[in-house]
Amino acid sequence: MLTVAHIYDFLDKQMPFASQDEWDNSGLLVGSPDKQVNKIAVMLDATPTNITKAINNNVDLIVCHHPLIFNPISNLPADSPVYRLARNDIALIAVHTPWDKAKDGVNQVLANALSLERVEVLPTKEGGDMLRLGYLPSPMPEQAFCTLIKQKIGIPFIKYVSTKENVRKIAVCGGAGADFIDEVAKKADAFVTADVKYHQFLHAQDIGLTLIDAGHFTTEDLSMNTISVKLAMEFADAKVLRLKSVDPISYI
Repeated sequence: MLTVAHIYDFLDKQMPFASQDEWDNSGLLVGSPDKQVNKIAVMLDATPTNITKAINNNVDLIVCHHPLIFNPISNLPADSPVYRLARNDIALIAVHTPWDKAKDGVNQVLANALSLERVEVLPTKEGGDMLRLGYLPSPMPEQAFCTLIKQKIGIPFIKYVSTKENVRKIAVCGGAGADFIDEVAKKADAFVTADVKYHQFLHAQDIGLTLIDAGHFTTEDLSMNTISVKLAMEFADAKVLRLKSVDPISYI
């Protein structure tokens, strides 16, 4: 009998939960490790819409990136996501920063999507082994590289600060990685991340780093396909559903 514990142990080997940042809350957040699993849903975010889809599809376990529970819960309304999961006996595992750091996780998938070569871990003081650094096949004009990013990850527009004519050595950090600007600037021509603040763009311009905000959702969602494939290959007796989240940000 396949259980939540079996899937948790498999994921733990792929992306050790002990590696999560101290502020994170990854792991089994809802449900029992002894619960039997026949159907798994994989998603970036356990949104109310995706929880409804999981309920309608008789899902036993959700594997998501962002933790559904970050802060202590002071009450549990009947329409809250955690209550709905518990009421429908659906377990949930969040893989957040362990998956960011995994050797084939969020940032490796992003590097691969951008066709980077000779990809290696870019160590940082606070990010550990989260970031990746690689090379474009040949130097590329900044604007052409930004166009490539839009095409490869499916975002209609991006924001960036221009500092040089061509870029080749590229650092990536899916999600909010702008706190690593100073460390990245020592190694890379350009940095692809998300959730960049105005003052961070100004700082990047001052230190000569081409800084690109390619969207939190779009820089992370690609990697959930990899988890779906891993689970489907490892657990042939379980059905794996890839439930696509929707970018909460609209573009015009």
